[in-house]
Amino acid sequence: MMSKHSVMASAKRESFLYGVRGTLAGLGAALCFVVPAANGQSGSSWTNQGLIYLLGPTLDGTSGIGPIDTEVDLSAGDVFDNLDSAFLGMYRGEGERWGVMIDIVYMDLKADGTGDGGAFSGEVEVEQTTAIASATYRLSPTTQLMAGALYNDISAGIALKGPRDRIRERSAGDDWIDPIIGILFETPVGGGNWSFTGSAQLGGFGVGSDLVTILTGSFSYRFNHWSSIDIGYRYLDFDYEDGDGLDRFKFDMKEHGPAIGWRFDF
Repeated sequence: MMSKHSVMASAKRESFLYGVRGTLAGLGAALCFVVPAANGQSGSSWTNQGLIYLLGPTLDGTSGIGPIDTEVDLSAGDVFDNLDSAFLGMYRGEGERWGVMIDIVYMDLKADGTGDGGAFSGEVEVEQTTAIASATYRLSPTTQLMAGALYNDISAGIALKGPRDRIRERSAGDDWIDPIIGILFETPVGGGNWSFTGSAQLGGFGVGSDLVTILTGSFSYRFNHWSSIDIGYRYLDFDYEDGDGLDRFKFDMKEHGPAIGWRFDF
């Protein structure tokens, strides 16, 4: 008979694998759109970049399972204190006009939460895999259009204690896909090794989430032809709710904070 720990570990591995499958599906869709257009470009014009980064997110919002809504308010310090594991990485490939971007965020954390206006308090566990796959089209040396899909896989558990030691426990999860569109802007700064990159994306539109907002901005310093450091800020806002009664699942959350990463060309 499997132990509770083994069952939870197995569930986490399965959730992460679902996220990987969703990422690969999004990558496949983006490549199906980009590759035919890129075939007309010379092979030497295609460039590849990878980015591994660390995000210091603040979490602010509501996680709901069935009839229970829990308010979550975590600073970046709280997130790091409660973080069990995480992975954040991005791939970018680009030709003369067309390109593709893949962004993956995985977090597994536990935190204190409250419900029913503070009458209940306890622990909230959230495991999140977010994968964004976008095709890009260059309009000018500084501006690109973006279109693609966002895959979100959320597993949440709530254990709250209230008056007279009443205990409320719920666990649930959901995964969904949102269409996204946006714009990417990048430009050299000061004519040296510095550059700025910013992007704005909107998605959901009732397909999965009611609305998803993604805003990023970063300054990069290039050390050499293949390596640079990125320092910036990232903002994600999810407004998702599905199901009724005990099957209801809500994830209305803002995740934002500074980010630092190492970018490499290959």
